[in-house]
Amino acid sequence: MATAQVSGGRLLILVVAMALLGGCTSGISAPTQQAGPPQGSGGPVLTGRGWSGKAVLGPVPAPGSCQLRYAGRQPLPDPRCTPGAVDSAVTQANLRSTACRKGGYTGSVRPPRAVTDAIKRRLLAAYGIPVADIGRYELDHLVELSSGGSSDVRNLWPEPNVRYLGQGNGFHNDKDRVEAYLFHAQCAGKASVTAIQRAISSNWTTAVAVLGLPPIPAGYRG
Repeated sequence: MATAQVSGGRLLILVVAMALLGGCTSGISAPTQQAGPPQGSGGPVLTGRGWSGKAVLGPVPAPGSCQLRYAGRQPLPDPRCTPGAVDSAVTQANLRSTACRKGGYTGSVRPPRAVTDAIKRRLLAAYGIPVADIGRYELDHLVELSSGGSSDVRNLWPEPNVRYLGQGNGFHNDKDRVEAYLFHAQCAGKASVTAIQRAISSNWTTAVAVLGLPPIPAGYRG
């Protein structure tokens, strides 16, 4: 009988301890799961520019089948639905005539809003986001067009409009800041376009460190 009491007391202590540990959080409230190692993603898919005529190409996930992840407070797409996709027309060998060419490149491959509006609504549904919240999200290219990203559905996701770093630096969100920094590294020959594509499609928040680049300077404006 004494053994049963001790055992029960230990169980009670264990339950209380677990409850206390469960309540120790960073104070950051993320609406969905924290990011772990990407599952179901072997890197970005090789495609063309990803759109033709009046439609974006690629398979559209079923409604409610995707889930945003978070690295701290920063949003990441679901790698099962948005593994990233890159345009085979952009290579390391032709960067000077494509992504890094003088006069700009992205305007020549970016689909018009008339094409992207419809897919944005379908991807909101895929990620379980009410269409009433459409203004709180941008349709983002996971691998940015300036680094050879495609406009294929597999490279598009509804990115929450959040900015925690570099307030007032002119960027729409923190991912844009990273993309601008990587673009300049790419065109300066400090990182290959393929390495950038893989790093940012895996986890854009760690891409700079993974590529071995210096941290983005405070006050960076691109």
